Amino acid sequence: MQVTVLNSQSIFDIAVQQCGSVEAAFAIAQMNGKSITDELAVGEVLRVPAIVNRNVAMYYVNGNLKPATALSNNDIIGRVFDNTFYIIFN
Repeated sequence: MQVTVLNSQSIFDIAVQQCGSVEAAFAIAQMNGKSITDELAVGEVLRVPAIVNRNVAMYYVNGNLKPATALSNNDIIGRVFDNTFYIIFN
């Protein structure tokens, strides 16, 4: 099975959404030649393994839920080093 990555999705988001378990993240990473911490590109197509927990996977399907919890390096820097930081330490 394959899935197309949406904005701000991580391998863990894909694992829960498609397989019903975060443990599937390791298989997804391996199947796609990635690290579990790699940033994914919007529109990237990933191969995913079989469903691990059908109840959780169906919860996401039935609710049309698409988790998107990934933060890019730019997001993290923007939150830690905002204008307040620069005003105080300049």
